[in-house]
Amino acid sequence: MVHAQEPTLTGLRIRSVQDTHKVFYAVQKGTLKMVTRRLDADERMALRSGCIYAWEERGPHSEITGLGIERFTEGRRWTPSRVRDEFLFYYERYMPPPDANQSPPDAKPPRDWEPLVKQTYSVWVDTESGRRKWHLTAYFTQGTIDQLRSVDDVPGVGDLVVPEGHFKSTRVGK
Repeated sequence: MVHAQEPTLTGLRIRSVQDTHKVFYAVQKGTLKMVTRRLDADERMALRSGCIYAWEERGPHSEITGLGIERFTEGRRWTPSRVRDEFLFYYERYMPPPDANQSPPDAKPPRDWEPLVKQTYSVWVDTESGRRKWHLTAYFTQGTIDQLRSVDDVPGVGDLVVPEGHFKSTRVGK
């Protein structure tokens, strides 16, 4: 039986690259947990505004270690990415529920539907087992972002001092 995995953080928003570095540093120190596999059906259903997932990309030696995720997926449709600062943003596209077989492919979303926004950031990090690519995937809606707490509100994370240059954005030079 596979145990349900929780998001790395919930009820939070990412405001800056510094926030992501604090999350990664807390993961590296063992304060926060990294997601180690793709989300299952129940975990996908539980995804909400404020969920943040830190995960390691599967590397060339993953067959040996069994660690890492090739691609983080949650079963939703997204617009092409938009770059803002160091982040990539994706906006959810409406998909009619699978049981709505009589609805046309261009069905309009219900009035109360609020699209999620997916915010991603990736870094290179040196670990005991070599250089790894870590990703942070955060979700929010425009209507809930102001109610979400920040990394500063998380004991043992908000007050972390991340060494300068400890994490290197994978977007450098693009």
